[in-house]
Amino acid sequence: MSKSKFAVTALAAASLAFALLAGGPAVAAQAADKPLIGLTFDDGPSPQRTAFVLDVLKQKGVKATFFLEGSHAQQYPDLVRRIKAEGHVIGNHSWDHANFPDISQAAQKQQIDRTNSAIKAATGEAPKLMRFPFGNSTSYSLNYIKTIGMTGGILWRWHVGQPGDFECPGAAGVQKYVMDEAAPGAIILLHDAEDVLSCPSSQWTYLAKTIDALRAKGYEFGVVAPSTRANPLNEGSPAVVVAP
Repeated sequence: MSKSKFAVTALAAASLAFALLAGGPAVAAQAADKPLIGLTFDDGPSPQRTAFVLDVLKQKGVKATFFLEGSHAQQYPDLVRRIKAEGHVIGNHSWDHANFPDISQAAQKQQIDRTNSAIKAATGEAPKLMRFPFGNSTSYSLNYIKTIGMTGGILWRWHVGQPGDFECPGAAGVQKYVMDEAAPGAIILLHDAEDVLSCPSSQWTYLAKTIDALRAKGYEFGVVAPSTRANPLNEGSPAVVVAP
């Protein structure tokens, strides 16, 4: 996942220009007069960590957005069903984390379609949101998802550039990253599979502590929803954070 930071940074300037052409940034949603943060978890589901993340979110009364890999969704459909049953939003994160600019158009289509099918098989509903691996979309893939009623690519706020959870900075490091990126309407990139599985288990104490710290700062939590306008806060993503 180390490509993520560089991919997003490269897209930021172009995304801002597009947002201005599209009419400016979308207004961040509010719930009970509190600004919303959107926690997102990529690469799952995994038997090692997804259930833990869901347990913490349930305990804290937080809804989040999970961008699933299709190969994992097919392997662990019970976890996919649990994500949906507990009120979280599910998005498509490709079949096996391929870098879309490096594969053919036919392969890009297959990555999207197979993942949609796996998620629909588990939940009865295909996802509406697309987050491309490493944040790297192509003109073909962006056009294709539009033809099937999806919105993407959903990026995230990465303005300060602290090490993300996939870089194993420890619990305090992950909390610092999230708190530094926090802003009304921010989409926060986190993970519940793949690279983070090699991080020390003690790192996972960050989640409950960070939720408490964000609430102490006056934030509440929302889910990612499509938007007709690009949002420069989240690197031009056509998305906003809304109340669950």
